[in-house]
Amino acid sequence: MTAAQTLIRVAKDPRVRAVVQTPGYGERINRRHIAGEHLRDALEEAGELLVRGRLVSLAQLRPDPLDLTEAKDRRKRLRKLVRRLEQAGYSAGARAEVSVRLGQLGAHLRGHGLAGARRMAAEVVAAATAAGTRVTVEAEPDLDQGHLIDAVLSLREQTDADVAIALPAARLRTQDDCRQLAAQGVRVRLESGRLGLPGGCARRREVDRSYVRCLQVLLAAAPHPVPTIATGDPRLCDIAEHVADRRGLGPGDVEYGLAYGQRIRRQTAVADRGGLARIYLPFGPDWYPYLVERMAQMPSEMPNLLRARTSP
Repeated sequence: MTAAQTLIRVAKDPRVRAVVQTPGYGERINRRHIAGEHLRDALEEAGELLVRGRLVSLAQLRPDPLDLTEAKDRRKRLRKLVRRLEQAGYSAGARAEVSVRLGQLGAHLRGHGLAGARRMAAEVVAAATAAGTRVTVEAEPDLDQGHLIDAVLSLREQTDADVAIALPAARLRTQDDCRQLAAQGVRVRLESGRLGLPGGCARRREVDRSYVRCLQVLLAAAPHPVPTIATGDPRLCDIAEHVADRRGLGPGDVEYGLAYGQRIRRQTAVADRGGLARIYLPFGPDWYPYLVERMAQMPSEMPNLLRARTSP
């Protein structure tokens, strides 16, 4: 069992979650990876990042809805986020974009499903387009990747908007998906993804190799569309930069996506040379699941949770 798998197993212990969510215990880790629980916190941090030459993609951390009323609430909050970005002057030129999970819009609800979530997403996309920004539909382990791609293509056709999709290299089909989407002009945010996905790689080194193959496909099509190479792995970042340079791509032809609190020096280096560094900026009350996924990629944080498990 890998360190990441061990961490996820431990973190699912209800006692661990209870301790980590106790005020003060997880504050240091939380502060490093989450922009706060409230929209005002995220807007403040987004403003600071934009001033420093970064781009941002804001993601609202809320649990999947249990009924249609909650799904409508998620839609309302996303539209409010778009409105507040416009009011703050952050949305022009898509400096601040919005990441949306269809699961958060009720994709798993009986009688609503992916079709209903797509209809709600279309309203968010329309609001974002009117505000001068755009939406990226996130990858979700428990939603079929083919269905997500179909939803994004439908959203693009329905709204005539620049809707992007996040894809995990950990899925074996992703290289072919990248090729087909790039040919259609669809922006892709390429992520590593985690082990254990359906139809996925069995080992981390296989994920890394898949990531390199996928980024080569995306960079071959750049800058139309501009891909987002979203990884904090220095080796993969270096490979992406080498391939981009070899293909004659300029600083504005590729986005480098990094998680909030991750690889600050690389963020600075990309921004200082005029490149596009887009920071994934999560906020909201349901931060624990996201935090676990982040720490699964940073095993050095594991001792904090192990100590929590042995607390009385």
